[in-house]
Amino acid sequence: MKTLIILIFGAVLGSAATFYYIYVNHADGTEQALMRDTLTTYAPFLEEYINP
Repeated sequence: MKTLIILIFGAVLGSAATFYYIYVNHADGTEQALMRDTLTTYAPFLEEYINP
């Protein structure tokens, strides 16, 4: 059970890191705005941290 939890946690963390890497290094301003809007649509509690 511990292995499964670690595996799931690693997958979530890896996905977040990949998303952030693409956001910072490969997305232009329009794409960054779209990514921010998508995040705040599906997880509205993040809006105070994402949108300045």
